[in-house]
Amino acid sequence: MKKNTISPVRIVLVLFVSAGILGLFSDCTQENNGPPITEQKGYALAIGLNKVNPSHYGGWDGELMGCEPDAADMLQIAESQGLKSEKLIAPEATREKVLEKLGNLAEELKPGDLLVVSYSGHGGQIPDQNGDEEDGLDETWCLYNGQLLDDELYGAWMKFQAGVHILVFSDSCHSGTVLKMKKGDMENPPSIRVRELDEKWKLLRVPAKLDRARIFSLPEMREAIRVRPYLRNRTISLPPSIRTPSEVTTPEPEEDEADRVFVSRSMSPAASMKTYQQNKSFYDKLGKSAPKEDTNQVKASLILISGCEDTQTSADIGFNGLFTWMLKRTWNNGAFTGDHHQFHEKIRDLVKGENPEQMPYFYLTGEPNDVFIGQRPYTIK
Repeated sequence: MKKNTISPVRIVLVLFVSAGILGLFSDCTQENNGPPITEQKGYALAIGLNKVNPSHYGGWDGELMGCEPDAADMLQIAESQGLKSEKLIAPEATREKVLEKLGNLAEELKPGDLLVVSYSGHGGQIPDQNGDEEDGLDETWCLYNGQLLDDELYGAWMKFQAGVHILVFSDSCHSGTVLKMKKGDMENPPSIRVRELDEKWKLLRVPAKLDRARIFSLPEMREAIRVRPYLRNRTISLPPSIRTPSEVTTPEPEEDEADRVFVSRSMSPAASMKTYQQNKSFYDKLGKSAPKEDTNQVKASLILISGCEDTQTSADIGFNGLFTWMLKRTWNNGAFTGDHHQFHEKIRDLVKGENPEQMPYFYLTGEPNDVFIGQRPYTIK
């Protein structure tokens, strides 16, 4: 019987032909699928200021205690979810630095990418110069060397591409809105009007319905007092039962001491007026050149969850802002599984339970995106 054999030359030819056919199919597949899919990215910018530069703010330093801890906590959450993150605290949290970071991110981020921006600090107001505010006042973030206008923030959001997802948390408030201040109150108010507004603001400065004694007794507050010298110095004259963790009962802290720990994150009318009048040409030029607030000009999809409604104030409670504290509780070390609406609603209910006069607010701007809204916060996809 004749034995069938295949020559080595024939084997080589078969292999070459097979490789060519596979290559053709491979080319076809790549062409039909388009360019390779790039991995989507997430970035977080956490901003927090316990103080501002008094030389710009007419001698006012706006001292708070919980804002920089807020930034550290928001950074930790973002990093735990795989976001590339950066923290800006005073004195690095300047107008120029924040706008530079946002500008760079607008160039870098592509459709499907996620940006999370958090701000903890004072909110302020200055006279509107481009006519897009009914009350004649632009809202601001009080950064270290000057206020950042809401119109400037809109200008920053306008630079992001369609398809980019932006989530903003703002733990601050604007006392001017609460007090129904008008443009004339900032520009040339009579002294009696300044005194009237400041007296009203003092009533808002300390959150009256916050259970301060209970918060002083919490483990979070006790630990913060232990590890943070500035908070410990503020509370050094508190009764021993408040400072000692072993105490079972917690009496009401002394009024003046509590008033130095629990305050609203709003710039006083007198400080607002003096800051504007001292830097009038600077802010007027900014206001005239900044774009008007126009949600139709924002191509990205943006969700804002703020610490309170416009007619309310956000509380600073020493170790955090009340809003950020309840955001952390809701997030629950990553155990939260709901969407953005549910995240806001849970935070709102917890904040309201501690302070009935503060209700976090949910706002959408830019391109409507139900998929983004329906995702779990910090989701990159």
